[in-house]
Amino acid sequence: MKLSYIPFYLSFFILTTCFFLLTSCLSDCEIINDGYKRTVIAYIGRDSNLTARYEDKIKSMLEGWDGRNGNLIIYQDTAIGNSGLMEVYRENGENKTKTIQEYPNENSADPVVFKRVLNDAISLYPADSYGLIIFSHASGWLPEATLTSPRSFFKDHADEMELTDMAAAIPTGYFDFIVFETCFSAGIEVAYELKDKTKYIIASSAELLSPGFKEIYASSLNCLFEKEPKLEAFTRNIFTLMSESDTYYKSATLSLLKTEKLYDLGVFLRRYIDKEKINAVYIYDVQHFDRYSYRLFFDFEDYYARILNDNTPEQEFKALLSECIPYKDATPSFLTGSESWRGFEIKRHSGLTTYIEQENFPYLNQEYKKLAWYKAVFE
Repeated sequence: MKLSYIPFYLSFFILTTCFFLLTSCLSDCEIINDGYKRTVIAYIGRDSNLTARYEDKIKSMLEGWDGRNGNLIIYQDTAIGNSGLMEVYRENGENKTKTIQEYPNENSADPVVFKRVLNDAISLYPADSYGLIIFSHASGWLPEATLTSPRSFFKDHADEMELTDMAAAIPTGYFDFIVFETCFSAGIEVAYELKDKTKYIIASSAELLSPGFKEIYASSLNCLFEKEPKLEAFTRNIFTLMSESDTYYKSATLSLLKTEKLYDLGVFLRRYIDKEKINAVYIYDVQHFDRYSYRLFFDFEDYYARILNDNTPEQEFKALLSECIPYKDATPSFLTGSESWRGFEIKRHSGLTTYIEQENFPYLNQEYKKLAWYKAVFE
């Protein structure tokens, strides 16, 4: 059963500046030129209604790039003309871009294209380590064409890339971090599928409101280029901006996820889940992070704590969660300013979300069983 509901979308064009962030993060993330190099690849899905955000985002990255500790490589797929891989470089004290690899007009949501772009960037700009920034529409683990809006990863016109295809295209063990500037990407399903692809993930449990991370790149991009990237500082500064700014309606969820212990978390839950309790959970009692009339994205801890058996060592469960989620924060509510927005209170936010199987969605339940997380915990 596929869903066809179109949620109400807000577009925010007001640009704000947060002086605290501009000063504090730059001092937190000052580059030390020690010879260590990291290549950061920004993969930007432009063939969608996000096109208007593209130029401002690139401009912000140019403002924030220091240039001493690595390479900033940007892939863009344009609706008009060819696609290209661009290098950010410094000339006469000014940061500029130049195209170093040109491609024909193509579908950026094609996993073959995604894989080729990553391989090209890694081959052309070898480094001690690598990072990845993804900017696009997304609907977490949900399969292609499940929702009318938002879409799965890398919406390109009517095409989408599903989570498993994206994971298969990413080289194993290369990335120190993946920054998801996308909606609904802090799911256990996303994190577990990528646990062997990256050490850390930055993502949002709920929708990510416009203008996204734009202003943070100008002030905090250096956080991503240090030898030990200051991912918690980068994530905290994004959240602070969103939670304090009227541009975002003071609505945000954000997490820094560490993938190293996700396998242990799956093993723990497989051991202690009481399957008889699963059907007893009333899903409308569980914290959710979507604004639909139905529920698809639930708080991870709130749900799994309800289905553990009575002999579960709770402190071990909490300790595992803490290791998997070094940082997380959320505003008290999400878009509750108008009844038409269908916002919600945030009473619980563990930093991860999960899907809960439901009788109304047999198609989703079937697709869910194909994911690595389901196989690790429930099979």
